[in-house]
Amino acid sequence: MPFAPSKKKRRKPGIVLATLTLTSLMDMMTIILIFLLKSFSAEGDILAVDPKLKLPVSTSREAPKMKLIIQLSTDDIIVDGLKVAEVKNAGSSQDLLIKPVYDALMKNTKRIEFIGRENPSLKFAGEVVIQGDRRISFDLLKKIMYSCGQAGYGNISLAVMYSE
Repeated sequence: MPFAPSKKKRRKPGIVLATLTLTSLMDMMTIILIFLLKSFSAEGDILAVDPKLKLPVSTSREAPKMKLIIQLSTDDIIVDGLKVAEVKNAGSSQDLLIKPVYDALMKNTKRIEFIGRENPSLKFAGEVVIQGDRRISFDLLKKIMYSCGQAGYGNISLAVMYSE
C-alpha cells in the first residue's frame, strides 16, 4: 500500500480548496492598459460634420485645428453650435454684413478676451472654420466671410471632405 496521507492533508470529499492568484490578472490588465494607451489616437476627427451637410470634395491633406465653427446648411446658419439665422433671410438681404452672425462672433470674441485676461496662454487669434454645404450660393459664402472679417476673424478656413 502506498503512503497514507497525513491528517493535515486529508480533506472531506466534495470540498475543493482553491486560491486565486492576482499576479497573472494584474499582468493581463497592465498589458491591456498599455495596448489601449498606445492605440489611442490623439488626432481623431476634430470637426464633427452635421449629416445634413454635404461638404465639397478636395485633395487637400492639411489636418484641421480646433477653431470656431460656422456651419452653413441649405436652411440654417449655425455659429458654435447655436442657430443664429436662416439662409433665406440672410441670402435675400442686399447688405454684405449678416448682423446675427456678426453679433454671435463678437459675443465669442468678448468671451475669449475675458478668458484671456485670466489665462494669458489663451489669446484671440481670429480663426474660424466654415463648414458650408456644397449647394449654398457663393453670395452667401461671401457674406459670411465678410461678416467674419468685420468681427475680427481674418483667418478663415473652409472645411472640405478629402478625396484622392
